[in-house]
Amino acid sequence: QQQEDAAAGKNAAVLLQQLESKTLPAKPRPEVETAEPVDPALPEVTYMGYTLLGSIRVDSVGIELPILDQWSEEMLKVAPCRYAGSISGGNMIIMGHNYKSHFHPLHKVQVGAQVEIENTIGTVFRYRVAKIESLHRTEGQKLPSQEYPLTIFTCSPGGLERTVLRCEIIK
Repeated sequence: QQQEDAAAGKNAAVLLQQLESKTLPAKPRPEVETAEPVDPALPEVTYMGYTLLGSIRVDSVGIELPILDQWSEEMLKVAPCRYAGSISGGNMIIMGHNYKSHFHPLHKVQVGAQVEIENTIGTVFRYRVAKIESLHRTEGQKLPSQEYPLTIFTCSPGGLERTVLRCEIIK
């Protein structure tokens, strides 16, 4: 587990460095049928075979990580991923492993903390944590929210629960 965590941290750092360098050309998604809706607010870039949407930052707990477009068990070992939804649709869900180098610090976040999503061309979307929930791992159907435009989640230590941050837009 520690080796996997360390490798995940290194992989995420490399991808974040590339995003911050702004040397990768961002391009809108092609108009094709995909599992998730096209999100014009998040133009993607591809690097090392990974499709990146941007980065997530939670300064209060020292999180700054890239966001991968789609999720799988293998992609989660690299960086947090879009689980579902979109920024434009107001229903974005981001998930990440409970690695110390990834989303473990989410357990320390408090209501009122600021969360930023920066897309690949430098546009920043600001949110405030409005609610923190704990869901059992079998309650995945409760993750989507019409009330909160951004949901972030990770497993609790042990994996039985999910720590879920519900965020509202800062205007």
